[in-house]
Amino acid sequence: MLNDFAMDPNVTRQLKVIRSLESRSEDTVKSLYAQAVLEYSFYYYKKKQLYDRIDHALVTKDEQLFTEATAEYIQLIESHQEGKTVSENGFELYLNFD
Repeated sequence: MLNDFAMDPNVTRQLKVIRSLESRSEDTVKSLYAQAVLEYSFYYYKKKQLYDRIDHALVTKDEQLFTEATAEYIQLIESHQEGKTVSENGFELYLNFD
């Protein structure tokens, strides 16, 4: 799972942006980096968890679980469709989720 987002070119690009901005203090850069890692980690973990629940519902033919997990999955995707902005000390970093 770690490799899912660690190898994602969008994540790599965003982290390079953070490192390249010298006007930010080291603490601000670290905070933005930590927030980005947490956001990506949560998103990909939750997405994988929902995939597994949907798959389990299909295998067991559990219609209620399928409906619930699918609704949660759609909500997750829609809530991240436009990306997310994390901020620290007046600086912002846009995160893109595919």
